[in-house]
Amino acid sequence: MGDVFLVSIKRNFQMKKAHTIAYIKRQAKNLKKHKGISHTEALDMISREHGYSNWKHYSRILNQQFLSEDKEIKETFSITFTDWLRRHKNRNSPLGDLASDMIRDKTWPLFDTLSDYENYLSFHHAALEAKKALKRAWRSYTAYLIKRNAPVSNIPVRSKRILAKHEQRKIVFVKNLTPIPYRDRTVEKLNPSDKAWISWDGRKAIPVTVVEVDDTHYSVRIERPLNKAGGINSLFLDEVRSTPELACVNNVTF
Repeated sequence: MGDVFLVSIKRNFQMKKAHTIAYIKRQAKNLKKHKGISHTEALDMISREHGYSNWKHYSRILNQQFLSEDKEIKETFSITFTDWLRRHKNRNSPLGDLASDMIRDKTWPLFDTLSDYENYLSFHHAALEAKKALKRAWRSYTAYLIKRNAPVSNIPVRSKRILAKHEQRKIVFVKNLTPIPYRDRTVEKLNPSDKAWISWDGRKAIPVTVVEVDDTHYSVRIERPLNKAGGINSLFLDEVRSTPELACVNNVTF
């Protein structure tokens, strides 16, 4: 009984040109029941029937075939301009308007060139804006095809730099604080690499890092806003503080 079932499986394999790993595992499960063997033994038996040393060898070949077929599909990717345009029917833009007009047009043709579509619109006395939208859509369509069919680069993608904790601090807005007059201010002792705060207007505290200290000034590196991050400012000692609130009441004087 088991041998008859194995012959049936072999015949099915010969009739089918391609098999997935899942399909073969199902066949092995059925063979296991008929012959009273383990699932691993059934997989190895099926593999040997097809010229492979064992199931590990056969599964490796199947995986390679799958990857090869997948690569071939990607290299031959194709979509018509009409099908591509239909995808953009819900856009609130000239491209979306063109797609909607195309869907409503029962005589819309399947052409391979922009000039053919331009002639079609001209023949139907389309508005100038529709012709402009067609040209822009065709450029986007061809760019899409080029991108989809481009070979995968072997150059590793550079990952984004992860910001250090002190660089993740955000600007803090402080309310209802009155700046301290210059003559009444004190100085906090800070060292290079310490995290601190400054305020230009007494309301918004900016995160900074102390980079240098002398007798009268702190040099600080700006962290926020990002378009100014990395900039170095030299401020009086009493203007660089340890908290957002202290920075706002000891705001920078000019």
